[in-house]
Amino acid sequence: MRGSRDLARSLTTLKARYLVVNFIGLAMIASVFVYAGVVELIKWQLAPFAGFATLAPQTVVYIKYAFLALAAAQFGIIKAVQKILPTRSADNLSQAAVITLALCETVAVLGLVLFLLAGNAVDFYIFMAISLGFFYFFFPKYEQWEQRLRAGGTNAK
Repeated sequence: MRGSRDLARSLTTLKARYLVVNFIGLAMIASVFVYAGVVELIKWQLAPFAGFATLAPQTVVYIKYAFLALAAAQFGIIKAVQKILPTRSADNLSQAAVITLALCETVAVLGLVLFLLAGNAVDFYIFMAISLGFFYFFFPKYEQWEQRLRAGGTNAK
């Protein structure tokens, strides 16, 4: 009887934490769109915008490929974070989810940095699309949290 009461309490705590993390995730997704607004505003206000750095075209290409490699590495890092961090409690699940969401947003930040350096908005939008794809793929799902909590124990905080 006590075990089922503890599980019910754990699941209630889990739902509350999930809703908070869900809100945080939606705010992070919204921030990616704010970055797009910043890109468009800079293009409009500083037209023709060629970036704040005067870089050789080949250097921009190298930076772009380095950032794309970092974005691809983010995928593996996110998968590793999800495996490494323990999922025994709602606290642990929410911490892992926020770290995952931050890593998803980091890809869009790379695109924003590239745009500010070189001035090519298409580069930003490529990274924005990758970032939104990561958010879609890695956004926390309550059913998965519930399964992990049941499998990892019932000692949610």
